Amino acid sequence: MMTKSTAAVHRTIVVVDVEGFGAWQRTNHHQLAVRRGLYSCLRTSFDRAGIPWESCETEDRGDGVFVLAPPEVPKSLFVESLPARVVDALAEHNHLHGPEARIRLRLAVHAGEINYDDHGVTAASVNLTFRLANSSELKAALAGSRGILALITSNWFFDEVVRHSIAARPGTYRNVTVSAKETVTSAWIALPDNPYSDIVDPARQPSPAAGAERPVLPIPRHLPASTAHYTGRLPDIAKLDSLLVEPGASGPGETTIFLIVGAAGMGKTALAVHWAHAVRSQFTDGDIYIDLHGYDPVAPTPLEQILERVLRALGVTTRNMPADLEGQTALYRSLLADRRVLIVLDNAATPEQVRPLLPGSATCRVLITSRHRMSGLVAREGAARLTLDPLHPTEAYSLLGQIVGEDRVAVEGAAAAEITRACAYLPLALRIAAERVAAHPRLTLAELARQLSGERDRLDLLAADDDESTAVRVVFSWSYRALPPAVSHVFRLLGLHSGPDISLPAAAALTNLTIEQTQRNLDALASVHLVEEVDHNRYRLHDLLRLYAAERAGEDETEADRSDAKLRLLTWYLHSADAADRQLAPRRRHAPLGEPPVGCRPLTFETQGRAWQWCEAERLNLVAATRQASAEAHLDIAWQLPTALWGYFTLRTPWVDWISAYRIGLAAAEQQADRSGYAWLLAGLGIAYRNLRRYDDAIDSFERALDVWRELGDRYAEAWTLGSLSIALWELERFADALARSQEALTLFRTVDSPYGESQALHCFGDACRGLGRYVEAIDYLQQALHLRRGSGDPGGESQILKSLGDTYRDLDELDKAEEHYRQALGMWREVGDRWSEARSLTAIGDIAKILGNLDTAVECWRQALEICEELGAPQTAEIDARLKHAANASSDKRQ
Repeated sequence: MMTKSTAAVHRTIVVVDVEGFGAWQRTNHHQLAVRRGLYSCLRTSFDRAGIPWESCETEDRGDGVFVLAPPEVPKSLFVESLPARVVDALAEHNHLHGPEARIRLRLAVHAGEINYDDHGVTAASVNLTFRLANSSELKAALAGSRGILALITSNWFFDEVVRHSIAARPGTYRNVTVSAKETVTSAWIALPDNPYSDIVDPARQPSPAAGAERPVLPIPRHLPASTAHYTGRLPDIAKLDSLLVEPGASGPGETTIFLIVGAAGMGKTALAVHWAHAVRSQFTDGDIYIDLHGYDPVAPTPLEQILERVLRALGVTTRNMPADLEGQTALYRSLLADRRVLIVLDNAATPEQVRPLLPGSATCRVLITSRHRMSGLVAREGAARLTLDPLHPTEAYSLLGQIVGEDRVAVEGAAAAEITRACAYLPLALRIAAERVAAHPRLTLAELARQLSGERDRLDLLAADDDESTAVRVVFSWSYRALPPAVSHVFRLLGLHSGPDISLPAAAALTNLTIEQTQRNLDALASVHLVEEVDHNRYRLHDLLRLYAAERAGEDETEADRSDAKLRLLTWYLHSADAADRQLAPRRRHAPLGEPPVGCRPLTFETQGRAWQWCEAERLNLVAATRQASAEAHLDIAWQLPTALWGYFTLRTPWVDWISAYRIGLAAAEQQADRSGYAWLLAGLGIAYRNLRRYDDAIDSFERALDVWRELGDRYAEAWTLGSLSIALWELERFADALARSQEALTLFRTVDSPYGESQALHCFGDACRGLGRYVEAIDYLQQALHLRRGSGDPGGESQILKSLGDTYRDLDELDKAEEHYRQALGMWREVGDRWSEARSLTAIGDIAKILGNLDTAVECWRQALEICEELGAPQTAEIDARLKHAANASSDKRQ
């Protein structure tokens, strides 16, 4: 409790907060365990650091503690000794508790004059410490760390204490600006058990002690290649150069966001990329390029997917990736704080699409291209806007000469001028027209000018006078009509594809041609710049060309032909995904799909690796195909395709795509009244929610699926869903409920005579018994599960049961048997190449070695496990790292 004093005293102030204390997955039981653990950890760590806990004044804050240290305690102890001791104590606590009772902590340190009144402590310094502890910057630091403690000190404490102490490791702190309520202040963040984490930029830190290791952080370089033959736009480039003023040099109103807006085909992207390449050396921390696909015919790429890709490029691992947009945005801005990064956001449709991607740091610069004026960004964010007009006639003439040859333009000057006028001085139109002439030396400029003029007359500009893309459409139509019939047919059908790019086999399915025929046609389209080969056998259409191709398909293809082409492609994706799933999840029950239609030749996969690679390459197309199937009322494909991605989704865990595709499928199955498909999708959603620890949603999905399985009388599916529900209940430490659901699953699997399913249920049953402390029964059920699994040809599943048996023997203190089972599991996991499970087994063997006093063996096992987990971005990384640090501290204490 806080005690009263009559005089103000300068004291060290500490505020700690438990991260996620009020998370809905924590029950009252978990919260009580956390609070007990918190106080135990604080008492232990303060005492070990030389700060007597009993002499401190403390005040409980429910999910944290407010601490005032005695004035005589040296302030250096709070940054030299306390953080490491807190990490040790938390690691010990977390090692002994399940996920919901584990603690990750935010700790704020400040010092100042403390006053008292009749109600207790009052001081501005106290308010500041609380705001530091609750700052979004500190929360993002912990979210982006693999560790269990994030520390923030006030600017005063850093200047007066931290930077003067080598033992405090000032080189591991980074400076941040904290804005909370009416407070705007400078502060310093460190991660004591993960000092060079994803969010720390040592280039912005104080110089570390001599000999200290300097971490190398990823510097993204994402700019695409600059357009060849770039010319003109000098006044526009000069305006963009104003972005390069040094941060702060022009005062608080300096421009950090620049908009390039204009009509389609005006050259916005070309200008942005050309200028970005010219100045990229001045952005020492990297450049980020994001195509927002704001004008694609399908929905733009979800922001969660965009931020995930950017965060990975900035070094964030799977383990540290926030699951929601808010968390991703906070981490993104923290990573870019005080860094010199150029961000190019291409093809933006709305301000709302852009705002989550704007950094909070004035040291970054943002360049945005859009066909819209983006007035909201100008008004709210203070963006400067550059509106592109068509090229000046002289610039257009120069561009034409660079592509077709200066000598040809000089000879046919009048025709060249007519071509530039016919193309309305639009860079995209000029390039397409000029490339045609460059590829055909016998085609004169005069002939090209006549053809363009004729097309303008015949098509009457193809649109109303206010259509921005008129001139571009004229050139497109001219190039299109010059194509051989077979090639133009392929071009039209490509406009029906809904994904961002298309592979050669997918294009063959769409067009009902052989691979060889499709390759020849795509090569012909690429040679006249109507498609772009973005990777080996992968192609993409410019967004305007995609729209034009779709228009031509609407005019030149019959409705039946369009429908058949789209159905062939959707069916190809479905059957290919099903073939991949049979490799990735061979023991899952797969629904029979029947024979694909004529012309649809789906892929097959000889190995899991090839199936995985295909799913990775086609992920965005597969999700887009799911949406298109729903929009086209192919309801069976709309729900079957997500279920065929089950094996990939569970291995890759792309949460946004998984949940989005399954929700689309769920709606389609419900609309089609396919109750079986509806239940499978519910069960799959339940597992996605369970893995995200959204247990209420998970349990609701499982129970709704169970209702349907019982209605349909599908006992096999009911048993599998009961098993999935049992795992969720076990993770919530509801062991009795987990046991009951496992018993139901076991009974059903025996009824339908599924030995493999029976082994799964017995495994869950045994784990539940172990959770309840019924160890003898647990061993019996796990041994039964092992006997059945050994006959199924599933070494991976067999080793999982061996691991559970090892855990049970460990709990019984039969350490020799525990180690024996762990080592058996380890050998099998190494044989099948399951690296994550190998790390889990190594960790368990190391734990046994530690208990037996073989610390060297323990450290070696943990070291190997840590290497694997760091490689995979596994969630156990921080726990294993804490074991190693604790072992190192114990060895150091013993030597002293």
